[in-house]
Amino acid sequence: MDIWQHIKILKQPGKSWFFQKDNTVEKLDALQQIAAFGSPIVIEELIPFLKSGNNELRAATCQTIIQLFRKVRGKNGYYNTLRYCNISKDDIDFYQTHFPPAQYVQLLAIASLNGNGRIREEAVKKLALVNLPEAVPFIVYRLADWVLPIRQVALKSIENYKTPAYLNALIDNLPVFEGLQKVMRINLGDVYQDMIRYILSAGREHIVLHFKKYADKPRYILAKHFSASITGGSYGLELLLTDQHFLIRSLALDHFSNLQQPARMQLLKDPSAKIRLRTLYCFKGESGFQDIVLPYLADSSASVRYFARFTLQHAGINLAQFYHQKLQEGIQVPGALAGLAEVGAKEYAATAEQYMFHPKIKIRNTAFLTLQKLDPPAAYAFALSNLGGSRDSLGKSILHFLARFKGVRTLEKARVIYSEGNREQRKNMLTLFSNFGGWAIIADLIMGTVDEDASVREWATHCIEKWRANATALYAAPGVEDQARALQMLHTAAALHNTHRYFKTDPLRDLHFYLQ
Repeated sequence: MDIWQHIKILKQPGKSWFFQKDNTVEKLDALQQIAAFGSPIVIEELIPFLKSGNNELRAATCQTIIQLFRKVRGKNGYYNTLRYCNISKDDIDFYQTHFPPAQYVQLLAIASLNGNGRIREEAVKKLALVNLPEAVPFIVYRLADWVLPIRQVALKSIENYKTPAYLNALIDNLPVFEGLQKVMRINLGDVYQDMIRYILSAGREHIVLHFKKYADKPRYILAKHFSASITGGSYGLELLLTDQHFLIRSLALDHFSNLQQPARMQLLKDPSAKIRLRTLYCFKGESGFQDIVLPYLADSSASVRYFARFTLQHAGINLAQFYHQKLQEGIQVPGALAGLAEVGAKEYAATAEQYMFHPKIKIRNTAFLTLQKLDPPAAYAFALSNLGGSRDSLGKSILHFLARFKGVRTLEKARVIYSEGNREQRKNMLTLFSNFGGWAIIADLIMGTVDEDASVREWATHCIEKWRANATALYAAPGVEDQARALQMLHTAAALHNTHRYFKTDPLRDLHFYLQ
């Protein structure tokens, strides 16, 4: 049933005209459906039922409105959805006496987003008194209201929440504060800075104790200001160094001179390549820097490897030999393999080839990418022999690589795999045919549209659409053999489509035009 049909049920009188019996159950069921499948725009229609004389219906309406309210996303979503709600000051007083505080604060939040300035002002005044953390973000929104008296009320109201009991609520809503900085009609810089000063001065110990419990966004905002407040020594830096978010850990680099050596080495081994690179920059100029940067010639990050090579370019290091030695020892293998390719060490292609069968897929894939640069014929032979045999990242790399070799050997191997392979292999071969493009593969794509598996047929249709989009660039006419094969397959497939009706829209439409 459509949502608006459920709304009509709610608007019916308490008793149905025909049966003359209470239809509360029917209305409660309608509210359940609205809560489950409705959108926030429906809230406007539900507001009048908050003053229903039926206590059960009134409570269910409130729960439904709150559930829909939680579906709203973003400040603009709040305003566009709730500004037309028909709420009066008397209604707000009614909500206060008839709903529990947890529901009352949500209804006040809705009222604070009303298009009527008097209602917004009244709601903000009430939000200041409910003493619940859920009130904080909606008071903050009104700090940027376009009506000056409402902004002034909101400014007084937020002061009520500057207590240790609501410190977490203030921190959780720092992203709302930051977002309002972009509002051009009012400058909230002083208000924001005053809030930050309060949080850092009144709750520093609380922050240290609960820092890791905050969500990423408010935690990062808090960390930026916390980092800026560190004036000397290493107090508080451990909080930044041990955080799970790399942006927060990177803030510790702003205090590099105050970090002890173990902390510096910890940053050098950080999982984030950006942090490792910035840490190396911080070490630059210190004694023993060359010894520090040397292992990073084989770092897993290309940017770190490039920085290390640039820094040590006059150190007399044979980079090809360095990477070869790392591979011989089995140390920093991914970075060493990539390094061989970057310095063009073709003499060590055989060393890279040894890692083509490594147990770890990441290393096998890196070795294959390295071999492509150092020994393309060997890479082609490996790719052809392993075509269709892997569904992981290496398999995708093989498909991407072989797309550059549109030859008879590759086509024959791909066609054999398509005819004998499983569903995923057939889809992969269709992808390869699609990447080839041209006249030689259109018959193979047509054949895919009558495959026994529906997902393969869908993918073949997608590939044909891609081929059709690129067909205008095929200036050369199709070869005689390719044209004959394609026309024969088109005739066979068209008959099967007419029989089985695989698609509502014929995927082979207009293909005769291209094959003339």
